[in-house]
Formats: sequence, structure tokens, C-alpha cells
Amino acid sequence: MSYDCIIIGGGAAGLAASVFLSRCGSGRRILVLEKNPRVGKKLLATGNGTCNLTNIHATAARYHGDRALAQAALDAFSVEQTLHFFTDIGVDCVTRPDGKVYPASEQAGAVLDSLRLEAEAHGVEILCEKKADRLERTRDGWRVWAGADGFCAPQVLVTVGGAAAPALGGSAEGYRLLTELGYEKTPLFPSIVQIRTTTDFVRAVKGIRVDAAVRLLLEAKELACHTGEVLFTDYGLSGPAVMQISRPVADWERKKRGQLVAELDLLPDWDMDVLTRRIAQRSGLPGRTLEDLLTGLMHKRVGQTVLRVAGVLPLTRPADTLTAEECRRVVATLKGWRLPVTGTQGFGGAQVTAGGIRGAEIDPHTMACRQHQGLYAAGEVLDVDGDCGGFNLQFAWSSAYVAARAIAKSW
Repeated sequence: MSYDCIIIGGGAAGLAASVFLSRCGSGRRILVLEKNPRVGKKLLATGNGTCNLTNIHATAARYHGDRALAQAALDAFSVEQTLHFFTDIGVDCVTRPDGKVYPASEQAGAVLDSLRLEAEAHGVEILCEKKADRLERTRDGWRVWAGADGFCAPQVLVTVGGAAAPALGGSAEGYRLLTELGYEKTPLFPSIVQIRTTTDFVRAVKGIRVDAAVRLLLEAKELACHTGEVLFTDYGLSGPAVMQISRPVADWERKKRGQLVAELDLLPDWDMDVLTRRIAQRSGLPGRTLEDLLTGLMHKRVGQTVLRVAGVLPLTRPADTLTAEECRRVVATLKGWRLPVTGTQGFGGAQVTAGGIRGAEIDPHTMACRQHQGLYAAGEVLDVDGDCGGFNLQFAWSSAYVAARAIAKSW
């Protein structure tokens, strides 16, 4: 079975590339091979099902790994072009104050359906439950083996995604298609992932969400900081603010050099001196015990846990017995609760894979694999990963466009 181009992987980058290609040449045969029972399984889960499809603040500074590769892709296909593209295929978008862009329907399914319908309307053939096992060089191009089935084309685009979220089809196996041909990949580790910490006190507040500032400190050196929603879990910390700064944790996890700590400022808008005076005032409220010292200032259970961390016990004591030293310890904990980090939740909890096929192996202006003619790669399989907030999908769209443009020029 022969085609003009075979795309391996029916995720965000693969589907976008199929649409870009299908618009470039009438009558061209384009095949998408997808190992899962349906395309776009991971895309459906993005933004908790609402699909944060890009961010108006997408610049190379918001990416990690090979930033030159990210920059070239963004230069070729910008956020503005992305918004025009989705409007053109029927997805109206809304931009939130923080720069995140969502479909107006807030349904990831709408984005997936629009991509799939647009591709099929232009004659793209999509075969699901076809896992590409091997790439074979032929006299006229490439043969893609999926079990006993061989599919031939002069051009092949690898968009197999990464190792993150195996429950949604993520796997490290896809890299093998390129590494077996001699392409190097950088070390893989999870990004945009939950953080594991010591749980002596955290389990007491699991399920509670707070707005806090969270810092990562490696031997007292700040690695990252973000303010936003933090979710306490039975294993440590989650939530948008935590996921945003999780990449250094995963990098540390594979090296395990030095002590890493997550520091929480539970009241980031409060000055320490003002907070100290306020807690001293609260301790004088009549009829209160220490267990209610912080009730009304924050979630009651979180407040009680802060007192335990600070060693201000027993909680049954009258609040007016709080000493100046104990007040100082409470404030210090509120503004800097330190939790020793033990690792991450791994690829199973990750949204994105950090690492991938080394950028030096890829032409940034075409996404062509440098060692072989007619072979291209785009999306998460490459050594580019972005921050949380739509940046990774933007790289998927942009790199897919660059690859599709180059493939079409060769026709």
C-alpha cells in the first residue's frame, strides 16, 4: 500500500500535520497510523477536558530542552496563525486574562473532532490500532511496518508523542523508531507532574486546595517559584502552581544530588510583621483554644496542621497562652512551611515528557531528520517541552506546520 506521506501517530501534532498536508496538494494520499483504538486520546484530556490549546505568551523562553528548535517552530507558525487556523476549521477560541486560550465550547472533544473531520474531508486516511514497529529504508523512500502490514511512502513524519501519561497511550517505545536508525535522544523524565514529599503532616490536609506561593530550594538555592493553586495529597503536592515548577524536581530525581525542599507560603499577600500582629490579636479572642487560632484566616484543618508543624501544642490549650516565641514559629511556618521532596509521581502522573530526540539531529527549519532523506519528526518526541498552560500544544501545532510545509515542498 503506497502513499505520498505517512504520519506515525494520531495525536495533536499528527492530526494537525495531516490537515496542513491535505490542504497542500489535491489527490495526494496521506495516511495516519495510530496505535490506539481512536486518535487524539491524550488531546481529549488536556486542560482537564477543556483543551488549553495555546497561550498568547508563547515565546522560546517558555520552553526547555532545545530552545532553538522551539524558536524556529514558533517563528514559522505563531500563536496568531494558530488562532486563525482553528477558527478556520470551526473552533472559535477565547483568551483568558492569564493568556491561556481555550475553545469557546471548553470541550477538548470539539478540537479533536474539528481536526479529524477536516482531515477526513480532505481525503486523509486514518487507520487506528496500527502500531508502527519499524522503519525500513527503500529505494523509493520508506516502508513503515505495523505488525505484518507494510505501508510505503517517500515521506514519513514521526509524531508518536512522548512517554508521559501511559494510561492515555504515552510510551517510550516510539522513540525506538528513530533511535534504531541512529538518532540520539536526551534523557527522558516527567514534566508538569505532581511532587512527592514527606507526608508526616501533609496527609492530614489531603484534598484541600489553597492559594499559595511554592518555591523549590536545592541546598537553599532557589530553582523555581510560582504562585497559584496548590492541592495537598496523600503523597505530597499537586495543583497548577506545583505542576508549573515540577520540571526541576524530575531532573533532580534522576540525579539525587543534594537535598531538595518545597517551601510553601500559605499567605503570600500578608507581610510577616502585619501577620505577626494579627495572630497576636487573634490569640486574645475570648473563649478560643489554639485549634481555632487560625480559623477564619484559612481552612481550619490547614491552620491546625500549621500549628502542629510549628510545634505549638496541645491544640486544646487556651489561645491566650500563646507565647511570643510560639507566635513567631507559627508565622514562620505560615510563610515558609518546608517539605522535603522525595521525587515525582513519574510518567504516570505527568502531562509532558522532558527530553527526546536531540535537537542537533533535526533541521529546525524543516523538522527533517538530518541523517535520512524523507524522514521528519514533530511534537513531543523531540527534545522540547514547555511550561504548563498551552505551551506544549503550541509547539505541537507549530512543529507540525513546519514539517508539513517542508514535505509539501518536496512534492
